[in-house]
Order: sequence, then C-alpha cells, then structure tokens
Amino acid sequence: MKKKNEPSVRFLMFMSSLLCLFIILQSIVVVYTPHIFVRMMNMIAIIGASGIVGAFIREIFILKEKLAGKGEKMNET
Repeated sequence: MKKKNEPSVRFLMFMSSLLCLFIILQSIVVVYTPHIFVRMMNMIAIIGASGIVGAFIREIFILKEKLAGKGEKMNET
C-alpha cells in the first residue's frame, strides 16, 4: 500500500526530466549571453537545479530498493 506523502517513481522521473531540460536550456543561455550578470545568475540556477536533479535520482534509487525489499518479504511469507 502506498502512502500519500511518498512520491512515485513515475513522478520523480518526470520531474527529473523536466529539470534536465531546464538545465540544458539554461546552459545554452550561459554560453551565448554577452552580459556577465545574466551569465552568473544562470550559472547559479544551473548549479541549484543540478543538485535538485541529483536528489530526485537518489530518491528513485531509494524507492526502488524499498519496492524490491517489499517484494522479497512478500515472497518469503
């Protein structure tokens, strides 16, 4: 049974793919912008978004381990 507050693997995959798209688009802006202020602000956003994507991927692995552990317990009984 799934808890309400626990995100699903599908949701996490969707959000991490959206954030990866955001990172790619921001990287293009950083490369082609002539203004240093805009470049630095986008670099900060890219670093923050990369950390968020890493956290989502870690959550996906944790959820997979939980689901695998539940499956093994069900098979034992």
